[in-house]
Amino acid sequence: MVDRIPVYILAGGRSSRFGSDKALATLAGEPLLSRLARMVTPFATSVTVVADRPGKYSSLGLRTIGDLSPGQGPLGGLITALDDLREPWMLLLSCDLVLVKASWIGLLMSVRRASALAVAFHHDVWEPLCALYSRDIRPRVQEAIMAGQRSLQELLAAVPAVPVPLPPDWPPIVQINTPDDFRRAEEWLRTLRQPEA
Repeated sequence: MVDRIPVYILAGGRSSRFGSDKALATLAGEPLLSRLARMVTPFATSVTVVADRPGKYSSLGLRTIGDLSPGQGPLGGLITALDDLREPWMLLLSCDLVLVKASWIGLLMSVRRASALAVAFHHDVWEPLCALYSRDIRPRVQEAIMAGQRSLQELLAAVPAVPVPLPPDWPPIVQINTPDDFRRAEEWLRTLRQPEA
């Protein structure tokens, strides 16, 4: 049984490479955002979407807060989520994730420690948009924004972050950025025979 944790989903991007709002693109019969919210429900104490304006996705039944640092990319979304957070840790996800499994989140949560500010999967690079962030990381995020940085990769490299090897069932396509990614994700999901979470 995975401990429950607040979940924040970033959906404030411009989706310029995709051509339309990715969060509302229908994959396997559901909008990506609704699908992701459903997948995280078993281990979420709450689900909050960070978008470019408050209430943007309320029609999907999802609490949506407005980005407090527009134009700062995922770092702006992260600091907005941290300002809203009332618990010590949270899970940050991107709305375009194809798959999230409770076992992955359990793995991340099992290696949290008091000295860490983040826990994330790491291979050649960090996976910062399926990661745990401590509320105590906020000053470091603010510093990065003030310095003009926008990279979550750089943030994780600069703070005490726990690297976790990718789980063996990590999908071949993780995030949807382009229409071609979307088609590949559809094809891959059709080949799956096991439950999604």
